[in-house]
Amino acid sequence: MIILPDDELRRLEKQFGPEVWRMGSWNSDGVFGYCAVSPPEVQTAAAASGDQAWCEALDRLMSSPDRTRAFLEMLESFGLPLIHGIVAAHRECVMSGRPMSETSNATQAA
Repeated sequence: MIILPDDELRRLEKQFGPEVWRMGSWNSDGVFGYCAVSPPEVQTAAAASGDQAWCEALDRLMSSPDRTRAFLEMLESFGLPLIHGIVAAHRECVMSGRPMSETSNATQAA
């Protein structure tokens, strides 16, 4: 999972708008809140775009020891189109009732 704390989401919201809150599931223990973005949903968004640069950035994300930092770099590079793709993949996953695990194949999930 890619973990985006609520402070980071607020920063991203100022830059990209409220859609960033819908990229993954919201989790909170009453004190600390975060959005968990599923890497397979990012894979689905990258594959759907057909953009080679997204696929190359995705490879860096998946091999990075710090996925959150790599993900934030992707957002900075590709912005709203990437966010919209992730939101669409997340929405599809939620509506289908199929959770995307770390080991899911993005082509099977799409």
